[in-house]
Amino acid sequence: MKKTYVVLSTIALSSIALAGCSVTAEEPAPPAVSESSAPDTVKPETTEKPAAESSGTEEPEFAFATGMTFGKVTRSGEPSKELKAFLEASSEAQGEDYKDVLQFWTVKIDNREGFEDAFVNGLFGYDEAGKEYTFMRTLDLVEATQEALPDAPENATAESDEWKQHQELFDLYSAAFESEQYSAKPGAVKEFIVVTGDELPSEFAKMTIDLGGMIGEADVITLQDAESQGYPLDF
Repeated sequence: MKKTYVVLSTIALSSIALAGCSVTAEEPAPPAVSESSAPDTVKPETTEKPAAESSGTEEPEFAFATGMTFGKVTRSGEPSKELKAFLEASSEAQGEDYKDVLQFWTVKIDNREGFEDAFVNGLFGYDEAGKEYTFMRTLDLVEATQEALPDAPENATAESDEWKQHQELFDLYSAAFESEQYSAKPGAVKEFIVVTGDELPSEFAKMTIDLGGMIGEADVITLQDAESQGYPLDF
């Protein structure tokens, strides 16, 4: 049976609670010494090997546009080294491996002509039966993973190995948090990694992306359709 990464069993990927919120990592206080248009069908990656382990040489396959904000989607992605280190450490703490279930895709946003901040509020796919599949921001994954980890040890002293291990994991969380992109401001071109724990179908009948705020949603279509509709793709 396929292993389920704990964090994905404790959050609803179809309802991203942290989307659109600005949050900051808070340092835990050390303990005191104590005794106590109808697009073509969209096909996702369906190989057994997670996209996180891909070579990174894949070309964008899909595109989107809303207003003066444009973007591309590639069905592979690589988490930042900081995020990878945090996920590996939290996987060890949970006794599971995130690579067994998580798939990473890449979203590149061109907001050079935009007027509002653009961020990946969610990437959604739908199969022929209408079932929804959701990709979340890696920034939200960092927060959800941290929340799923055990609390600070209650009876450990600041000098104990138990507390030092907890502090080391928190430091990895802080580094991962700081490494993740939040938004593409007007004038910017930025790349984001999105992640899903869903078992993807062989193809999607439809895909959409929510860019948040005043920008809203856009259909994700094939690159061929985007070219025929005159989308700018020089980014």
